[in-house]
Amino acid sequence: MGAQQRYSTVAMVLHWLIALALAGEIALGHAMPRDASGFALFQLHKSIGITILLLTVLRLGWRLTHRPPAAVEAGWQGVLAGGVHWLLYAFMLAAPLTGWALVSSAPIEVPTLLFGTIPLPHLPIAEAWNELAEESHELLAWLGIGLFVLHVAGALRHHFLLKDGLLARMSPDKGGFALGMLVLSLLLGAGVFLGLGGEGHEHGDHDHGDDHAAEQVALAEPTPEATETAAEEEAVAEEEAVEEEAPAAPPPAWTVQPGGSLRFSVDNAGSAMTGSFARWTGDIAMDPDAPESATITIRVDLASASMGDATQDEMLRGPDFLSAAANPAATWRSTSVRRLSGNRYEADGTLSLHGASHPQRIAFTLAGSGNRRSVEGSASIDRNAFGVGTGPSASDLAGQVRLTFAFEATR
Repeated sequence: MGAQQRYSTVAMVLHWLIALALAGEIALGHAMPRDASGFALFQLHKSIGITILLLTVLRLGWRLTHRPPAAVEAGWQGVLAGGVHWLLYAFMLAAPLTGWALVSSAPIEVPTLLFGTIPLPHLPIAEAWNELAEESHELLAWLGIGLFVLHVAGALRHHFLLKDGLLARMSPDKGGFALGMLVLSLLLGAGVFLGLGGEGHEHGDHDHGDDHAAEQVALAEPTPEATETAAEEEAVAEEEAVEEEAPAAPPPAWTVQPGGSLRFSVDNAGSAMTGSFARWTGDIAMDPDAPESATITIRVDLASASMGDATQDEMLRGPDFLSAAANPAATWRSTSVRRLSGNRYEADGTLSLHGASHPQRIAFTLAGSGNRRSVEGSASIDRNAFGVGTGPSASDLAGQVRLTFAFEATR
């Protein structure tokens, strides 16, 4: 086939890039979970959509400035083929734009980072347009499926029934490359759809998840009476220490070694959302055999919070949650540590977070001997008491956040 009967190399590259992206995008949009477990896939869906929008603009610009090969069919078949072709262009422009409008007008402001890297600003659209944008985007998705199927069916008809070499126009060879890319696009779409479990769904039983989370919180969270009693005991202990005429020798100081972990998890409509803090320090003075004289201070850099996703990290550190810019650190201080049994300890202290301070209990264990100890522990924190997560984006979050830590300390 002569060069004048083929599309240009640039047109071919853009065509097949769009075909692959579109097949995966349509399947992803219909199959990704509709609960918290699908957050990362939702971000990927937005990223691919904007990529398709940009590629389509380039493809249209190239087509309008470079004459394509002449049509191979006339009559109503040619009109139908041309109509499907241009409707596909309209779909590939309108679907990403309505999706962009959808997230821009959503009541819950979720930032978009294209492929976790490039920030995409929201369009200046009022929330009142959100429902229209959502319905339009969904309608266009179904229209896109129909157009995609018609376009593929037409190409296969020309290749296998009419045998007129149409696929070769979009292929550097006699059509084998184009046929292979066509099959690859279909396999990609099917693989994404089936790999995600089919039509969009929610993972797990939300009611069961909420019950389980409530049960765990009930086991882990101290009662208000226990917290008040602990605070009173701490005050009495401090008064007794002042009244002592000959204070005991100060407890040994411990240095927290690098490599420790400070992790958190919270239930979100039945799905666990987890993360960690990368930067935190501790000042610990404690005799494991006489913990009553211990003083402990832990400082956490809130800007180091991460959930492994750039978009979620930005929201987590923002004003609706940790507000790291205004309150850069969380601090927990305790002078009330007691041994429960064996290597099990409990400490009552005060947690200062997000501009608020409240009593907070932690439980921990010690392992090892001599000048090196391994520490593991946990706490259950009432995020609502500290005003963390008060906007619509936190509506499905459980009130209790589970904190776990592990580190080595030496003296």
